[in-house]
Amino acid sequence: MVTQTQSVGQVVQKVRDLAVLPQVVHQIIHLTSNPNASAKDLERLISIDQGMSTRVLNTVNSAYYGFSRKIASIKDAVVLLGFKAVRNLAMTVSVFDLFVGKTDRQNLRRGKWWRHSIDTALCARLIASQVSGVSPDEAYTAGLLHDIGKPLLDRYGDAPYEQVEDLVAQGVPELTAEQQVYGCDHAAVGRAVSLHWGFPEKLVEAIGCHHADSSDGLQDAPLTAVVVLANHVAHLLRQPDAPDDWWFDLPQWTVDTLHLTPQQLQSLYLGCEVEIQSSPMVALGR
Repeated sequence: MVTQTQSVGQVVQKVRDLAVLPQVVHQIIHLTSNPNASAKDLERLISIDQGMSTRVLNTVNSAYYGFSRKIASIKDAVVLLGFKAVRNLAMTVSVFDLFVGKTDRQNLRRGKWWRHSIDTALCARLIASQVSGVSPDEAYTAGLLHDIGKPLLDRYGDAPYEQVEDLVAQGVPELTAEQQVYGCDHAAVGRAVSLHWGFPEKLVEAIGCHHADSSDGLQDAPLTAVVVLANHVAHLLRQPDAPDDWWFDLPQWTVDTLHLTPQQLQSLYLGCEVEIQSSPMVALGR
């Protein structure tokens, strides 16, 4: 019988053999956690990667930003949008390639995952800005990458992800369905590849534990709690009829960790809705 650890190891080995995550993304993630990072560091980092520079400038010059003149350099983009906005944009466009499929069904599935990843990143950043002890920038990164295990399973697993979708359509919970098909789930794969990629421990934990039922064993419970909450809210915001008392479905530990009342949760929910609708990042999720 193949164990989850063995199954995760098989996927990670395939990832290890390929240049899956652009090196520049690793560096941008480390910039996020470096309080001494400067705008010049970011400009240099983006500018040496021609593909990333082109994507960032194309996005900045899109109608969503509405600048009256064409932005011709990363330096100008940083001046106009700010260090944090350009850093998040650069990381977001770089991760996109992981969510591109080879078939129409793959593209449809991965497109939904990609949109949800951006939604969760935006929600996580907003929620982190309203609670204590969590960096909004780290929360954005964790939200963006929380489901990274899904496209990796889809791409490098020994079975098509359609088998998981078919089980879910029959009422099987998603994580259970993944374990039945692959012998592991996307959270375990996300944690393993994050470790392999050398991500900061708090980011590894938030990715690997975004379905956690308790805070037991967590080293940075607030960041993980923000991602769990953001993931939940992002899913709800894409549903036509979210229940008024939606927070009852949240793991209680997240509410306790972040010290949030039902009124505060509802306020955050409405704030996340506005954030997703108004952010130019949403253009990247379509």
